[in-house]
Amino acid sequence: MTKQASILLMATLILISGCGETSSSASSTSSSQNNTHERNPEEGHSTLLAYYGDKENNRIVVVDVDQMELIDEIATGHEQSYAAEIIKTQGEEHNSKPKLYVDNRGSRAIDVIDTERNTIVKTIDLDFYPRSINVNKERALVLVSGVNRAMSAVIDADTDEVVATVGSPEVTYPTSSGHAYISSGTLASGHPEWLNEDHFVMIDRQHRKIDTYQISQQADGTWQTTLVNSLATPSPVHNLIPPEIHGKGGHTRRGHGVQYATIFYATAEGVEDIYPSVLKLEFVSGEGLSIVDELPIQKEGLSPNIMGVHHLNFLNNQKYIYVGSDEGNLFVVNYENDPMVIEKIIPAGKGAGHTSEFKHGNIAVVINHKDRFITLINTDTNEKIADIEVSQIEENRVGSVQTQSHPAYHFSEDGRYFYLFLTQEGALVKVDLENKQVAERLEIGGKLAMGSFVGH
Repeated sequence: MTKQASILLMATLILISGCGETSSSASSTSSSQNNTHERNPEEGHSTLLAYYGDKENNRIVVVDVDQMELIDEIATGHEQSYAAEIIKTQGEEHNSKPKLYVDNRGSRAIDVIDTERNTIVKTIDLDFYPRSINVNKERALVLVSGVNRAMSAVIDADTDEVVATVGSPEVTYPTSSGHAYISSGTLASGHPEWLNEDHFVMIDRQHRKIDTYQISQQADGTWQTTLVNSLATPSPVHNLIPPEIHGKGGHTRRGHGVQYATIFYATAEGVEDIYPSVLKLEFVSGEGLSIVDELPIQKEGLSPNIMGVHHLNFLNNQKYIYVGSDEGNLFVVNYENDPMVIEKIIPAGKGAGHTSEFKHGNIAVVINHKDRFITLINTDTNEKIADIEVSQIEENRVGSVQTQSHPAYHFSEDGRYFYLFLTQEGALVKVDLENKQVAERLEIGGKLAMGSFVGH
């Protein structure tokens, strides 16, 4: 890290010392919950554990992050156990032992894990293979999207029972729309998202559309869904999320009520001869979603057929979006400008996708999902600090295999260390961001895809 960046980081830490973390949103996704912070045992907190899906051996590995030690593993008995995702509803924000849902991407099942005992206590049967989840904390409902079918299920988080299912039973996995080399390029659905406490989206990637549904509970306790509208998109959409409002992931509390965001931003991944793009969407109750702005993600000299965006991340400054593209560039988008504009393009690595930002400083890490290194960025200046090698994958496999995992990721409390799972190599690395090198590596085995960090 440069001397200037170090000074900025230390000044920020001094200013925020003693401040606690804000609570997460009613609509919290695994893709937006990508920063956690170490617990201090001397302050009465226990160990930080990582629960990560091993899609090769169909298990959830449990790692003591502080000790860099594999302490447990939970076999699912299902196929492609991709991720373990936290389920917390209203009033459970500070629960240190939440239950987890396991996305088994090759089985029509979600496993429920009790993290106090590290055991599977229930299996939820679905009509499709689950891709990922999104929790509506206000209603205690969990939205699950599909891998092989453009379908979504709504699960009661208290009973772990499916209460509604929407979408088409048509099998569209792998999809023929979009770029196959993007991480989600062949999946039938995009990530699920709640627009507010009673509206959600179903992203149909094959047919390039976003369906908005309303859900309501009837007098007899059953749930009913109604299709509000269908929105055509220029290419298959990966996900959509609202900008964070005061750190609360898209909504803010006022008294006993909740004010929800009405503007959302989506990544359209691109298709043959069409550049990927960032879409600005507006939600109107009773009418659904509409596109109010579209920004092509393109660079002079680059063909749309080698590009493709995966994910976008908002920065703490609430002005910029970081958008990684598969060929190895990071696009800095000013989304407060009308219309949106690309202000800078920063060289990153192959498969540039998620960005994880240290919440109390001026550093962010770009996850290069198909490369050997991560990219460290100064978010005050939008300048690259360094590329830091984290993977030992052979050079001839760069660009063709998933080297770096999907969220969640983890920063140490002071922002010096960054913890990242390596998918293809089945390992966890502790990266020293100051010395710009891997400080410690834990060999685990398997193919570690995605998961959660849980304070115990």
